[in-house]
Amino acid sequence: MKKPEVYLKEYCQRLSDENLKYLAGRFNQKLFGDMAEILQFLSGVREIDKWLTSAETSDEMYAMVDMIQASVLKEADRRSSAN
Repeated sequence: MKKPEVYLKEYCQRLSDENLKYLAGRFNQKLFGDMAEILQFLSGVREIDKWLTSAETSDEMYAMVDMIQASVLKEADRRSSAN
């Protein structure tokens, strides 16, 4: 299995502009329910879902979510800079 950072980068690059905008908006706002919506969205991606369920503690799971957030926001910045 690839390192999570590599897989997350590849996943974010494959996201449609609409889905990337959706995730970036949720990560930026983090209003009530946004984290649940993010996790629900990501649960549809088998590899990410499997990786997240490997967390043994809530702290570990939130660290994983932070890694996803960093990848999503980096890709969103890259795409907005390219336009």
